[in-house]
Amino acid sequence: MPAWVQRIERAEEPRILSIQLCMELDACTELDSVGRNKLKEFLRQTGIRSIHEMDYLLRREYENYLIHNQRIQQTKRYLLAYDRVKQYAIRKQMETLTGRYQCRWEMNNTVLFIPYHPNQALAMEFDSVRHQNNMVWDFSKAASQTVKQQIFTTLNAMLEDFKEKRSREHKLSGLQALYEFCIAERIEDIELLDAEQVRRFERYLEEQTNSKSRKAQLLPSLNFCIKTVFLQSAEINWDANVWYLERLHLPQNRVNPSGSFEKVTFGEIALPCNRQYLKDYMKYQFGISSQSIGTIRIKYNEVHTMLMWFSEYGEDVSKCTSEMADEYIRTLEERGVTAKTFNEYLAALHHFFSFLVVMGHRKRVPFRMEYYQKKVIPKHLNRSVSPDVCMEILEKLPLLPEHLRCMYLHLWCLGLRISEVCMLKGDAYEINGQDAWIKIYQTKMKTYKRIPIAEGLYKIMQVYIRRNEIGPDEYLFKNKNGGAYYTATFRYQMKKFCQENVIEDGDYLFQSHDYRHTVATMLYDNGVSLQGVRDYLGHNYEEMTEQYIDYTPRRIARESDEFFSTPGNSLTAGLQRKKGGRHGR
Repeated sequence: MPAWVQRIERAEEPRILSIQLCMELDACTELDSVGRNKLKEFLRQTGIRSIHEMDYLLRREYENYLIHNQRIQQTKRYLLAYDRVKQYAIRKQMETLTGRYQCRWEMNNTVLFIPYHPNQALAMEFDSVRHQNNMVWDFSKAASQTVKQQIFTTLNAMLEDFKEKRSREHKLSGLQALYEFCIAERIEDIELLDAEQVRRFERYLEEQTNSKSRKAQLLPSLNFCIKTVFLQSAEINWDANVWYLERLHLPQNRVNPSGSFEKVTFGEIALPCNRQYLKDYMKYQFGISSQSIGTIRIKYNEVHTMLMWFSEYGEDVSKCTSEMADEYIRTLEERGVTAKTFNEYLAALHHFFSFLVVMGHRKRVPFRMEYYQKKVIPKHLNRSVSPDVCMEILEKLPLLPEHLRCMYLHLWCLGLRISEVCMLKGDAYEINGQDAWIKIYQTKMKTYKRIPIAEGLYKIMQVYIRRNEIGPDEYLFKNKNGGAYYTATFRYQMKKFCQENVIEDGDYLFQSHDYRHTVATMLYDNGVSLQGVRDYLGHNYEEMTEQYIDYTPRRIARESDEFFSTPGNSLTAGLQRKKGGRHGR
């Protein structure tokens, strides 16, 4: 028996339409007479006393009533009338404190219908998509309460963050699919999904949509859900399989805002015990150590790779033998990395095993690092960019967007690190008398430096700042979220630019750090002392500066001319002395 029929039979006065309900329906002027009369008849039979009692479940009963009792197959017109009455009731309730409490948007194991959201301005944004499945969120289904709360939290974030209709539809439909997947797979916590469960969700989307393009549209909802739940939790969930650095509130001196390293993941490690070891280790790295995120990232990447290797063989890393450690270290050698990089990987593994020892998971580190370490032979690489390449890029620079042009000029003129360029702010430039200066925060050195710049660059940047209305504390070059421009994005765009414009006949590979070598070499080649170049680059030690000064034939030639032009230093003077001596006869 249909639910609406049962409601009619249970009604105390099924044939009497209350005066209050009649007045409320008549006050809603958005209904036409046909829609109002049909609704009045239904509400009269169900015994509803006020439009405030109307909800989505009653709406479904009304649809069944129209189809089965009234023989109406095209119900859209009448359901729209029902929705208009309900929305009118919500707006009236929201005028009072009690009404706002009654209309609050909560999960409560019931069905939520987005057009009945208490924020009616938001609800009206969905007016044209009312009948799509992603408008209905049934939290009465048999599912984990944790999952329900996570889906509800993500739903609210999507309603707030995504205003463009098509993008919002993709996100909501993807979230609906995730909710159904969690119910079918009996997932207890979305934050604990491992790599295999994520792959199953991808296959689930393929089966449900039968379209790779549709799957690609819906899949990002999973990452959005995981990120939203992690960021909005009352306390940091250290058990989650994905941690977002934004939630950890790390000190500014440890974070490079221009870096794209925003999360650490653990779900790829198949063995739960190994996964937990890495979580404990990373918790120590972020919470106890004072290392920069760049340094932590190197350790994380190598330890993560090692634990995936051990987990594939079903081996608990806490029980790693010397033979197993030796076998894995041999795989590092097979990568063909430099001796310096190999030693860095080795140090990361040694540090991780030392952590396990301190935590009581092992008695000792399973390998002696000095046995495997490779000798690093210093080798100077000539990385300076040729003047011809620089001029070719400068000639084609107008083909780039304005922000990329300005960023490149900072590399070419000043030899800054690309991370320093990405982190420049509106107050970086100043004029002192006739000299222009720039203030730069060096993430690597954790300090500021101030160096002179060309007047032309200063004027260019003043125009850029005014045109883009950049405030003193705003980044000059912003990513899509308003933060510092990502270094990886800049490198990608510049490499693409050089390829498309066949710089150096297509053979030139753009490397931002090469311009640091170029400027250092140019300064030294033109008579600036090693100490002066060191201060300009912002190094602490001259040994580091020496690595940036490449082959300098002009300086060698100039100093040779100066030496031999000094009386007594020429070769002919030596010959004359020899000829006039006692043995010259």
